[in-house]
Amino acid sequence: MKKILILLILVSFVLLEVPSFAIQENRLELGVHKNKKEAEKSFTLSPYWENYQDNLLDEYIQEALENNFDIKIAKSRVKQSEAMLGTVNAQRLPQLSINPSIYPFKTISRWTGRFGSGNHLYLPLLLNWELDIFGKLTDNVKSARYSVKMSKEDLNIAKLSVSAEVAASYFNIILNDALIKNYEEIIANTKETIRLKRQLYDGGIIPYDNLYTTEYELVGYQNELNTILKQRDILLHQFAVLRGVSPEGGAEILRADISRLNFPFNVDEPISSDLIFQRPDVIQAEFGIKKAALDVRAAKKAFLPSVNLNEMVGFENIRASRIFDWESTVYQLGAGLLLDLYTGGYKMSYLKYNKELAIERLHQYNNVLLNAFCEVENALSSYKEDYNSYNEFNEAIEKSTHYYNVANIRYTNGTGNRIDELDAKRKLLINENSMYSAKVSSLVDTVNIYKSLGSAIR
Repeated sequence: MKKILILLILVSFVLLEVPSFAIQENRLELGVHKNKKEAEKSFTLSPYWENYQDNLLDEYIQEALENNFDIKIAKSRVKQSEAMLGTVNAQRLPQLSINPSIYPFKTISRWTGRFGSGNHLYLPLLLNWELDIFGKLTDNVKSARYSVKMSKEDLNIAKLSVSAEVAASYFNIILNDALIKNYEEIIANTKETIRLKRQLYDGGIIPYDNLYTTEYELVGYQNELNTILKQRDILLHQFAVLRGVSPEGGAEILRADISRLNFPFNVDEPISSDLIFQRPDVIQAEFGIKKAALDVRAAKKAFLPSVNLNEMVGFENIRASRIFDWESTVYQLGAGLLLDLYTGGYKMSYLKYNKELAIERLHQYNNVLLNAFCEVENALSSYKEDYNSYNEFNEAIEKSTHYYNVANIRYTNGTGNRIDELDAKRKLLINENSMYSAKVSSLVDTVNIYKSLGSAIR
């Protein structure tokens, strides 16, 4: 009787100690409330690329969303997490097994002294079912469901990232096409200027430093052209990989002219910062907090006993010919309670681990939010400044065009020279390159804004 009382005291001590654990940091408590159910957020990738009004871009992004291997890997991980959910959910169901066995035996008769032997045959059907009285298995299932949701947000993160990379690469390829075309014209222009200046130098009209300066400029233009050619090749290869195809033959892709690229929205477009809460990484961080809370609760419930229902039905006999007779039928039904009294501190350490992991999830959520706000602010600031530069270069091009027209008229009328006309044309082309760069930078900024706000600005 004393042993039973001691056992009851130990059980009550464990049950009273478990609820005292809580996750607290700066008066912040993390828990799961059964009576308070909130609607969970869900992410939907908005086809923001359609706002650029470029059918080729639409096709390339759709191709990437279907064939990109990062997205395929994310899809596979979703299926893996769903399979793991199935294994955890199966623990709540009864486990049924069959255990046929044979036990040889040998006996001696106390009357005759002779030995006898035989086989003890068993053919039982076993059932074991852990009754989820305290909800331990249910919490594990809920935690596994959040793991599935988090893996789905990983897929959404991959889709958003890949679509943004495809759009940015597409715009930069178009930029390189325009820059290469202009630099080829600039180089041809400079070579013609050098040819004319060399004639003037040979005639003793201009000094050598005038000719040398132009020759040095030609080297610089040629190096810039080589750099842009290399960048375009790299972009074309990356663009092919993003779409899940071989980099070979990537230069054959169709693309629009830079003059046909449109801005999806104005610089002064009103944008709500609340949209960052629809980002997939923010939603994933929220799921992580909820999963951590469930893991803490499951770790607390590990201190509680487990209740199992055991059942056995089958046949038992020493003769194989009579194993299936009704006289050989056996049946057992019982229940058992298992309570760990000492585990070397394993459960306490596991609870502490989950508490710290939950606090880490809280810090991670705050970090994701801060980085999200930072990305939005950076993208908006970049768009504003790049768009202002684009407008300024447009004004410079108007002046350069006027200057070139005047130089061309003077040369045609015989009041000017060919070298001045070539210089005016070259300055116009250089200003066009700066304008093209500012325009594409602004377009890439709009892509970053869509990405930082979770693919929608409204």
